[in-house]
Amino acid sequence: MKKTIAILMLLVVTLSFAKGTKPKKNIVDNIPDYRAYILGDSEGNVFYEENSMQKYPLASVTKVMTILVTLDEIRKGNISLYDQVPIDWEIMSVGGSAIPLESGEKVLVLDLLKAAAIKSANNAAYALAKHAGKGSIPTFVEMMNEKARKLNLDKELEFFTPAGLPDHMTRKKLDMGSAHGIYELSIEAMKYPEYIAIARQKNAEIKDGTVKLRSTIHLLGQEGIYGLKTGYHTKSRFNITILSNKNDANIVTVVMGGKTPKIRDNKILELNAKFHENYRNKDIIKKDIPILTIPLSGGYAKNIRVYGSKSFSCIVKKDADVSIVTEREKKLVAPLKKGTVVGTYKVLVNGEVVFKDNLIVNREVIKKSFMDKVVDIF
Repeated sequence: MKKTIAILMLLVVTLSFAKGTKPKKNIVDNIPDYRAYILGDSEGNVFYEENSMQKYPLASVTKVMTILVTLDEIRKGNISLYDQVPIDWEIMSVGGSAIPLESGEKVLVLDLLKAAAIKSANNAAYALAKHAGKGSIPTFVEMMNEKARKLNLDKELEFFTPAGLPDHMTRKKLDMGSAHGIYELSIEAMKYPEYIAIARQKNAEIKDGTVKLRSTIHLLGQEGIYGLKTGYHTKSRFNITILSNKNDANIVTVVMGGKTPKIRDNKILELNAKFHENYRNKDIIKKDIPILTIPLSGGYAKNIRVYGSKSFSCIVKKDADVSIVTEREKKLVAPLKKGTVVGTYKVLVNGEVVFKDNLIVNREVIKKSFMDKVVDIF
């Protein structure tokens, strides 16, 4: 009997071990690492892109437009950074990422901008929308879409909310946009130094220091990165638009639909590294450095230096052929006023004209008196 029990126990242990060590089936993950990306400079020149015109859910990247429209209203004088915005039930009921608010309290517009830009607080975005939209969030959303139209981005960006929350939370359509549309909107954001000053902050305090904010952009400070906005919900996945300035190359990189935050951020770093490996920002014309000299008669010098009327730099491939072609007067006669146009020039990159400007005299040239000494150049 004892022998039978021992055999049965051994059989149970053997079967349990076999079940525990059974090989697991391989799980196939068909989700791509990202949906789209684009990298370009602040002038609209695109260097890398994939699926950049396809529209996807924006999530909190929507708040870039919310902040710009709010700042537009401040610039127009319709509202102020130091307005006290009353918090009501509509703002209090907004879900997702939020800052602590109480019904009936008042919060500075400046603090709400910081909360929306840095922490991506949805209730702060709705509070801004209601205040800047004259008490109406739908009116503010119309203002968002109107700005998209003015920027010629209405076919690439479509807004239904001020925060980018998913449709099951808002009962509205999803805010949608392409990587290219967000790239162009980010270039527009560069024209708002007040926004950039907020977006570059890793940490901040609002409401008299009682609420601390930490940026959702984990890459801030790396590789010249100084902004701009992240976004996430389950339908959008992980989105980001990044501003960076390294080696005087000011660029925008957008990744849409990253599988994870790490994959999304690594794609940003990969694209930026590839860009800096192949491209550089080149100072081609500096308005205080002469482009050429032209013979002069009747003055105190035999030749005079001439300059471009403005400085010019651009991003080019490291092996690019950069040249300057001029058309100018063969000889100048004194006197000449400062700023006199004496010709034109073109900047060519690999044979293609990328910039045109005037050649000027950058100083007054007076007529020489009889018997005065003449120098070679000035």
